[in-house]
Amino acid sequence: MASETVRAPAPVEPNGACNWRCPEHSERLAELFCRRCGRCVCALCPVLGAHRGHPVGLAQEEAASVQKLIQDCSECLVTKKRQHADNIAHLEDTGERLQAYADSSKAWLTQKFTELRLLLDEEEVLAKKFIDKNTELTLQVYREQAESCRKQIEVMDDFSTRVWVISLEPNPIQLLQAYIATKSEMEQHMSPLELSHPVPLSFEPVKNFFKTFVEAIRDTLQTPMDTRLKQNINYQLSGSSSSKPGTLLKMSPSPERSLFLKCKTQEWEREGGWVGEEQKWRRDRK
Repeated sequence: MASETVRAPAPVEPNGACNWRCPEHSERLAELFCRRCGRCVCALCPVLGAHRGHPVGLAQEEAASVQKLIQDCSECLVTKKRQHADNIAHLEDTGERLQAYADSSKAWLTQKFTELRLLLDEEEVLAKKFIDKNTELTLQVYREQAESCRKQIEVMDDFSTRVWVISLEPNPIQLLQAYIATKSEMEQHMSPLELSHPVPLSFEPVKNFFKTFVEAIRDTLQTPMDTRLKQNINYQLSGSSSSKPGTLLKMSPSPERSLFLKCKTQEWEREGGWVGEEQKWRRDRK
């Protein structure tokens, strides 16, 4: 009885000779290949043996097709390895350029924030100068008015002395004559005095302006930066809002550079086994 153990087929010799024996009919050479079972069989197997009715082909032709597919697969692997190496080089180069771009962007931000600080410092100086200028102008008016009041006091002190001297005159005629001489001036001093009430100088408009300015900046900065950038029209137009850090654009290689191997058993048998695979692959290349 023939052994049921299936032995691995030996490599095809260059001259086409084959020393394989059929696992079912050990006295016969295995010259055919059963595509359904994936075994090398003799000529009797598809006619009388266990492989009756199975699709078969010449083992030598099937082996040649397999060798061709193996060669194509090896070439595909070499191509893919080269593509992976290209991807690595491209990623490393892009990473270096990204790091340089990040450093230059941070340097640009440092410059812009420095300019912003200088502008804010300048604005602070201008606001304080505005307060100092208006304060000095107002104080100057106050000083001039106070000086005018002091002079009026001196005039009134002098007139008060004159009136007191007139009041001491014992001669009625002399007293009346002195009174007549000072009557108009006396009436002037006896008229109600206008009191000076300085109008308070307010710097609240300046303070409110910068208070609103600071609150607007604070409200803006309290919003997460991602949200602020997405709301920015320039950011939306740049298309950056649709990409995430580390996004990779993956592209399929052209059919001429790809080898698509399909291993569905039924399709493989229906299309002629390894020979059919080779023919289909050649059609795909065209």
